[in-house]
Amino acid sequence: MADVFLSYAREDRARAEQMANALSQAGLDVFWDNEIPPGTTWADFIEQKLAQCKALIVLWSEHSTTSQWVREEARMGRDKGVLIPVMIDASQPPFGFGEVQSANLADWNGEAEHPNWRRFVEAVQRFAQSQPTPRPVEAPPRAPAPQPAANLAATAEPKKRGVPLWGWVAGGIAVVAALLAVILSANTNNQQQQASVNAGVQPVASAPATQPAVNYQQQILERLAQVEQSFVAQGFQQMAEPVAGQLQQGAYANTPATLEVGGEYRIIGVCDSDCGDLDLILYDQNNNVISQDNMQDATPIVAVAPQWTGPFTVQAVMHNCTVQPCYYALVLYGRPLQQQ
Repeated sequence: MADVFLSYAREDRARAEQMANALSQAGLDVFWDNEIPPGTTWADFIEQKLAQCKALIVLWSEHSTTSQWVREEARMGRDKGVLIPVMIDASQPPFGFGEVQSANLADWNGEAEHPNWRRFVEAVQRFAQSQPTPRPVEAPPRAPAPQPAANLAATAEPKKRGVPLWGWVAGGIAVVAALLAVILSANTNNQQQQASVNAGVQPVASAPATQPAVNYQQQILERLAQVEQSFVAQGFQQMAEPVAGQLQQGAYANTPATLEVGGEYRIIGVCDSDCGDLDLILYDQNNNVISQDNMQDATPIVAVAPQWTGPFTVQAVMHNCTVQPCYYALVLYGRPLQQQ
């Protein structure tokens, strides 16, 4: 049984081998060859390895951030509470993965005494010696200053690229159904967790829900389906899995996103029938407001055609929620910038 599962893009195989060998020298058992045995499905194979490993290391790069398989492996590791992200170039984590602090090994060349490498190995060893703790999916992602899963180094600044990457598009909204089922069946009495996510915000006291959670799930799914139909008709493609969560009235949640020059984006929010007003605000890395939708409605949309490639933050603000907390979801859509 391997202590560590190493997830990477095929283009980064040499770097993955270097890291696997170095981790092995540090006394860790590493599984890093992602060739699937004959007669085994990819999902069954990965689930088996994830069930056995105590840490999943994902190597984020310009190649892996657009890889469907690497994103899916990272999602499974994140949801099981064993994800340790590593930046091996100047890229940023994909939309929905910025809430876990990454180790910055972009300038690591195998040196055993490199300070970032030493901290990284110590973090992996702690994971290997402990039992995994599943990620509490009811808490919305946090950015731009997330609570780290381990004491790792900060991520590198993004490098600019002239052509948007469209390598992976999530198909449909079925991928979020399982997440919503867990979120909406969870105990809604989670004020302490919500307060830690929305530090500095004073939400009002939670009122008892009057509808079964399954109704909220259906509402979110139906509204996501309506959004998808509308934007696909305009030539947009869904760029990542929806991000789902819950908010008290007056509270907010931040979600990181990396947007690229040459692309045109729409970020859409939806929420349940008890939500009367949800706003979205898009900030750049300097906390400047780039776009916002503060109309009094439950389906906000922000539009942006970035002038540079880099990290942005999407802030969802719950202004009106009659039965608290209100459930919401965010979806990122994109297409190549249309020539005028």
